[in-house]
Amino acid sequence: MATTLFVALVAAVAILHVVAAAKSGGCPFAAALVLAAVMFVSYAAAASGLLADFDSWPPKIMPFLTAHFVATAAIGLSAYGKRLATNLPVWALVGFQAFRIPVELLLHAFYEEGRIPVQMTYAGRNFDILTGITALGVAWLAWRGTLTRAMLTGWNLLGLGLLLNIVTIAILSMPTPIRVFLNEPANRFVAQPPYTWLPTMLVTTALLGHIVVFRIESLRGNDSR
Repeated sequence: MATTLFVALVAAVAILHVVAAAKSGGCPFAAALVLAAVMFVSYAAAASGLLADFDSWPPKIMPFLTAHFVATAAIGLSAYGKRLATNLPVWALVGFQAFRIPVELLLHAFYEEGRIPVQMTYAGRNFDILTGITALGVAWLAWRGTLTRAMLTGWNLLGLGLLLNIVTIAILSMPTPIRVFLNEPANRFVAQPPYTWLPTMLVTTALLGHIVVFRIESLRGNDSR
């Protein structure tokens, strides 16, 4: 059941990406093609067993995920990221991050199934669910027109920090020479299909959202609606 819900969540996030592209004046077809390519390549890489090779250093999953994160940052800083920051309402860009609530609920379910270590959940050291919960309140303030620039910046910094926290924990839980968290199971989860979509689709989506919100301030000034 958790796996089915996970795939459904990834599909829903992909659809929202396409909707955002359309609403911001971009090309939804191009967005759909890029997302389909990312999902196919990451699934195929995991299914082939390539990403599950943790014996070499660095493990092959490291440069693979790094490429996704760098590409995401480039997209956020590109003309497309500018269109998102300029044409979409702030409440929508912030409220979108509420998708991290079901992500964290699913991670806890996977922990209970013995698939991931406790530190990758809110029962351990992962507090990213706070970003999703607070996104709802911040989005409501933006919708009312009472969200200040300082509040938006503070929330965005908090969310980015919590995202970096769980990414770091996930890396240090992998069965590599730099592993810090030695409890079992080791984090082989993200190297398996379809769960590799966790970093390649869901984490990158959260990262893109934070980059776009940071761009709002330089593009819109004090307009936080």
